[in-house]
Amino acid sequence: MGTFPLLSVYTIGGIKLSSAFVVSAMAVYMAAMVAIGLVLRRQATKSIDDFGLAANRFGSAVIAAVSIGAWVGSAGLIGLCASSYTGGVVSWWSYASLYLVTLPWIFFFVSRLRSLKLFTIAEFYQKRFPGRNGAIQYLVGGGFALKYCMMMGLQFNALAFLFTTVLGWTHVQGVLVSAAIILFYTGISGFLSVMVTNFIQSVFQTLCPFLMLGFVLHSLGGWQPVAQFYTSAGQPQMLSLFQGFGWVKELIYYCITMGLLVIVGNQDDLQRVASAKNDAAAKKGLYLGTFLVLPILLVPCYIGVAARVMLGPDIEPNMVFYTLMMKAGPVMGVLLLYGVLSTIMSCASSTLFAGGMIISKNVIQTYLISRKNCVVTDKQDILLSRVGILLCTIFSIGLSLWFQGIMELMDVVMSICAAALVIPYLFAWFSKRMNTEGAIAGILAGGGTALVWTILGRPWGLDAIWVGLPACLAGCLIGKCFGSAPTEEEVQATYYFQEKFRRTPAVKK
Repeated sequence: MGTFPLLSVYTIGGIKLSSAFVVSAMAVYMAAMVAIGLVLRRQATKSIDDFGLAANRFGSAVIAAVSIGAWVGSAGLIGLCASSYTGGVVSWWSYASLYLVTLPWIFFFVSRLRSLKLFTIAEFYQKRFPGRNGAIQYLVGGGFALKYCMMMGLQFNALAFLFTTVLGWTHVQGVLVSAAIILFYTGISGFLSVMVTNFIQSVFQTLCPFLMLGFVLHSLGGWQPVAQFYTSAGQPQMLSLFQGFGWVKELIYYCITMGLLVIVGNQDDLQRVASAKNDAAAKKGLYLGTFLVLPILLVPCYIGVAARVMLGPDIEPNMVFYTLMMKAGPVMGVLLLYGVLSTIMSCASSTLFAGGMIISKNVIQTYLISRKNCVVTDKQDILLSRVGILLCTIFSIGLSLWFQGIMELMDVVMSICAAALVIPYLFAWFSKRMNTEGAIAGILAGGGTALVWTILGRPWGLDAIWVGLPACLAGCLIGKCFGSAPTEEEVQATYYFQEKFRRTPAVKK
């Protein structure tokens, strides 16, 4: 492990600054996030509802702001800047597709999910398929825990790249410091801390890409040099969001592969839904966040294509944004630094908390309750939630160090999870005949087939989800034959068209 170069000197915008100044600027920011967590600690630990859901506290504006914060993240800022630097503005579709698919989830399921008062997505499956001693929670919880650990590893890597660029730290140092800071302020005050800090961070991170684009275009003398560069290089399509009909292929591919899992919902989105004052605030906030995040995500794409003109073609893509940041003036550089920190840490905290709650609720507590017949009190529930957050952090550190380029692996994990979980999810809402045995068989068949197909290298270029979904459906239908019909109580626990979902709850004023 290398040393921490606290006496080094860096040049930002032609002005020499000691790394002690840069470290101090970062320390002030991170200390503020930790202080907020400490202030909220007493209020956030009154009950598991307060700690786990920050229940019924926030209006649509806050829901929208923190959703944007979580949805942009390092992949939306650093990742899109990198992919557009090499592939053009059309890279936007690969990320934006996830939030286009969010719209039907909001419309069809959000109000019903709120009425079910869930802590995790796996609990939804358990309500409808409770047989086999809650085995389905292990499968669903394990799949989502892996997904969130992958996402968390991506955030750790993004912060580590920042520390490497600005401070000269090793990747290991950057990951460990990032993990320690995010773990502390997320674990101490739970989801209330996540919501409040994310709302504050949303201001910095929304400004960040616009500031960077303005700096790059000012340095180049406007957009015209960028257009001339790509025209002269015979690559005008790099500046096109559509590139003929290529965008249609990109949109369909990502909606059906990575995006299809969004139909099930994200754990962090579910927690934001539960934190809203009422159904109207939840839906309005999510709709507003979705329609705002789509144009915001365009900005890093244009930064990426302009950066190729400003920096040349030889920069490592993941370092493009940070390299540009080092060329900004000291005031702009610090603002951009805070923007990057906000972008990564807002996504990281919500992701870490989501992964930790899944591990706690659907693995640890499911085992204690179903196998050991334990009764978990509120105090113990909060403690176990913190244990889950710690375990999620440890697993994520391992993944971030093992796969420093984690985005491709993330695509694979989301495709496998979608192949396993989407069809049983739809059966839980709309079928009166599907039983626990069928749902479990479908998850195993779909996920297992998709995993094997991926290991085989995706023969014929066919994504794993195309073979996993039919296998899941077949597994559900065949497995159903080996169990008894569901009881009326099981069906009515989640059946989409039942009377309790049709009643419109009173709106809180």
